[in-house]
Amino acid sequence: MAMMYRLLLLCFLFSLVQGTNAMAQGFVIDSVKYGPDTVYITPDQTATFPGGKGKMIDYIDLKFDVTADGVTDINGAKGESIDVSFVVEANGRVKYVSIDKSASPAYDEELTRSLTSMPKWEPAVVNGRKVRSLQKLHYSLNFSRQ
Repeated sequence: MAMMYRLLLLCFLFSLVQGTNAMAQGFVIDSVKYGPDTVYITPDQTATFPGGKGKMIDYIDLKFDVTADGVTDINGAKGESIDVSFVVEANGRVKYVSIDKSASPAYDEELTRSLTSMPKWEPAVVNGRKVRSLQKLHYSLNFSRQ
Protein backbone atom coordinates (compact mmCIF):
# COMPACT_ATOMS: atom_id res chain seq x y z
CA MET A 1 0.00 0.00 0.00
CA ALA A 2 2.83 2.41 0.85
CA MET A 3 4.46 1.65 -2.49
CA MET A 4 1.21 2.48 -4.34
CA TYR A 5 0.93 5.76 -2.42
CA ARG A 6 4.52 6.71 -3.34
CA LEU A 7 3.92 5.87 -6.97
CA LEU A 8 0.78 8.03 -7.07
CA LEU A 9 2.60 10.88 -5.35
CA LEU A 10 5.49 10.61 -7.81
CA CYS A 11 3.08 10.68 -10.78
CA PHE A 12 1.32 13.71 -9.34
CA LEU A 13 4.59 15.59 -8.78
CA PHE A 14 5.78 14.73 -12.28
CA SER A 15 2.56 16.13 -13.80
CA LEU A 16 3.01 19.35 -11.81
CA VAL A 17 6.57 19.77 -13.09
CA GLN A 18 5.46 19.12 -16.68
CA GLY A 19 2.69 21.73 -16.36
CA THR A 20 5.13 24.25 -14.93
CA ASN A 21 7.56 23.56 -17.78
CA ALA A 22 4.80 24.22 -20.31
CA MET A 23 4.11 27.59 -18.74
CA ALA A 24 7.83 28.45 -18.53
CA GLN A 25 8.38 27.43 -22.16
CA GLY A 26 5.56 29.79 -23.14
CA PHE A 27 3.39 27.55 -25.25
CA VAL A 28 -0.27 26.74 -25.39
CA ILE A 29 -1.94 23.53 -26.44
CA ASP A 30 -5.54 24.03 -27.49
CA SER A 31 -6.17 21.46 -30.21
CA VAL A 32 -9.76 22.59 -30.69
CA LYS A 33 -8.82 26.19 -31.44
CA TYR A 34 -5.31 25.95 -32.90
CA GLY A 35 -4.84 22.42 -34.27
CA PRO A 36 -2.99 19.44 -32.81
CA ASP A 37 0.59 20.79 -32.58
CA THR A 38 2.20 23.08 -30.02
CA VAL A 39 1.66 26.81 -30.48
CA TYR A 40 4.23 29.08 -28.81
CA ILE A 41 3.14 32.34 -27.23
CA THR A 42 6.62 33.48 -26.14
CA PRO A 43 9.13 32.03 -28.62
CA ASP A 44 12.83 32.91 -28.61
CA GLN A 45 12.27 34.96 -31.78
CA THR A 46 8.78 36.14 -32.73
CA ALA A 47 7.21 35.69 -36.14
CA THR A 48 7.42 38.74 -38.38
CA PHE A 49 5.52 39.93 -41.42
CA PRO A 50 7.77 40.87 -44.37
CA GLY A 51 8.58 44.55 -43.85
CA GLY A 52 7.24 44.69 -40.27
CA LYS A 53 3.97 45.66 -38.62
CA GLY A 54 3.45 48.83 -40.67
CA LYS A 55 3.65 46.86 -43.91
CA MET A 56 1.26 44.30 -42.46
CA ILE A 57 -1.34 47.00 -41.72
CA ASP A 58 -0.80 48.43 -45.23
CA TYR A 59 -1.39 44.96 -46.68
CA ILE A 60 -4.61 44.45 -44.69
CA ASP A 61 -5.85 47.93 -45.64
CA LEU A 62 -5.20 47.13 -49.30
CA LYS A 63 -6.89 43.71 -49.19
CA PHE A 64 -9.84 44.69 -46.96
CA ASP A 65 -12.71 44.83 -49.45
CA VAL A 66 -15.12 47.56 -48.39
CA THR A 67 -17.50 46.44 -51.17
CA ALA A 68 -17.84 42.86 -49.85
CA ASP A 69 -21.28 41.49 -48.99
CA GLY A 70 -22.47 42.85 -45.67
CA VAL A 71 -19.75 45.50 -45.46
CA THR A 72 -22.02 48.50 -45.45
CA ASP A 73 -22.14 51.82 -43.66
CA ILE A 74 -18.43 52.50 -43.92
CA ASN A 75 -18.85 55.82 -42.13
CA GLY A 76 -20.63 54.09 -39.23
CA ALA A 77 -17.69 51.71 -38.82
CA LYS A 78 -15.05 54.42 -38.46
CA GLY A 79 -13.56 54.26 -35.01
CA GLU A 80 -14.54 50.60 -34.60
CA SER A 81 -11.87 47.96 -34.15
CA ILE A 82 -11.42 44.21 -34.25
CA ASP A 83 -9.18 42.20 -31.95
CA VAL A 84 -7.99 39.01 -33.56
CA SER A 85 -5.69 36.07 -32.74
CA PHE A 86 -4.11 33.81 -35.32
CA VAL A 87 -1.40 31.21 -35.70
CA VAL A 88 1.65 31.72 -37.88
CA GLU A 89 2.61 28.21 -38.91
CA ALA A 90 6.22 26.99 -39.04
CA ASN A 91 6.01 27.36 -42.84
CA GLY A 92 4.98 31.05 -42.46
CA ARG A 93 1.31 30.69 -43.43
CA VAL A 94 -1.47 32.29 -41.35
CA LYS A 95 -4.12 29.87 -40.04
CA TYR A 96 -6.65 29.47 -37.24
CA VAL A 97 -7.92 33.06 -37.21
CA SER A 98 -10.07 33.75 -34.16
CA ILE A 99 -11.99 36.98 -33.58
CA ASP A 100 -11.57 38.07 -29.96
CA LYS A 101 -13.53 41.35 -30.24
CA SER A 102 -15.95 41.81 -33.10
CA ALA A 103 -17.03 44.91 -35.00
CA SER A 104 -19.64 43.02 -37.05
CA PRO A 105 -19.79 39.59 -38.68
CA ALA A 106 -19.16 41.05 -42.15
CA TYR A 107 -16.11 43.05 -41.04
CA ASP A 108 -14.80 40.05 -39.08
CA GLU A 109 -15.14 37.81 -42.14
CA GLU A 110 -13.36 40.34 -44.34
CA LEU A 111 -10.48 40.72 -41.88
CA THR A 112 -10.20 36.93 -41.63
CA ARG A 113 -10.05 36.69 -45.43
CA SER A 114 -7.40 39.42 -45.57
CA LEU A 115 -5.26 37.71 -42.92
CA THR A 116 -5.40 34.25 -44.48
CA SER A 117 -4.42 35.67 -47.88
CA MET A 118 -1.22 37.23 -46.51
CA PRO A 119 2.14 36.34 -47.98
CA LYS A 120 4.27 34.02 -45.88
CA TRP A 121 5.64 35.41 -42.63
CA GLU A 122 9.07 34.68 -41.23
CA PRO A 123 8.02 32.12 -38.59
CA ALA A 124 8.90 32.17 -34.91
CA VAL A 125 12.00 30.34 -33.70
CA VAL A 126 12.57 28.26 -30.55
CA ASN A 127 15.93 26.61 -29.92
CA GLY A 128 17.00 27.30 -33.49
CA ARG A 129 14.00 25.67 -35.19
CA LYS A 130 10.96 27.23 -36.82
CA VAL A 131 7.76 26.77 -34.80
CA ARG A 132 4.08 27.69 -34.79
CA SER A 133 3.28 30.85 -32.83
CA LEU A 134 0.25 32.78 -31.64
CA GLN A 135 -0.12 36.37 -32.81
CA LYS A 136 -2.59 38.99 -31.66
CA LEU A 137 -3.67 42.07 -33.58
CA HIS A 138 -5.81 45.09 -32.75
CA TYR A 139 -7.07 46.32 -36.13
CA SER A 140 -8.76 49.73 -36.37
CA LEU A 141 -11.34 50.20 -39.11
CA ASN A 142 -10.00 53.36 -40.68
CA PHE A 143 -11.31 53.43 -44.22
CA SER A 144 -9.74 56.78 -44.99
CA ARG A 145 -6.45 54.87 -45.40
CA GLN A 146 -7.88 53.05 -48.45
